Amino acid sequence: MNCPRCQSSKTHKNGKELSGKQKYFCNECKYNFTEDSVSLSPVPKTKIGMSLDEFRDKHDVEHIVAKTLKKLDKNLIYEKGDLIKLSGLSYGTQGLSAILESQSAYYGKIGGRVYFSHPDTIKTLKEQAKLN
Repeated sequence: MNCPRCQSSKTHKNGKELSGKQKYFCNECKYNFTEDSVSLSPVPKTKIGMSLDEFRDKHDVEHIVAKTLKKLDKNLIYEKGDLIKLSGLSYGTQGLSAILESQSAYYGKIGGRVYFSHPDTIKTLKEQAKLN
């Protein structure tokens, strides 16, 4: 019988309740439970801390932009504002404009507007003189 708290199989019988239900004890997390407890969904473990990737996904603007740009579909073109929304960032994010402007393979301009897409799409549109 696996522990409903930590999912360990290191459990053993630990007497019976007055009602006659079998009690169990988990040797891993020291949790007492009954057969009824097993049918309940396990208590999720609280995670403390975050990985470097989780930190970068949350706070590193350059990383977030790069990750967003790598996922762009060749068949779609995004206005700058749409790309910013897609990345989960906002216009006021510090350094965002400079980071976007450094990604010239992913954007082109026309009529004062900036458009982003997959580098192959941008290259084709620039060759066709549709974007600058």
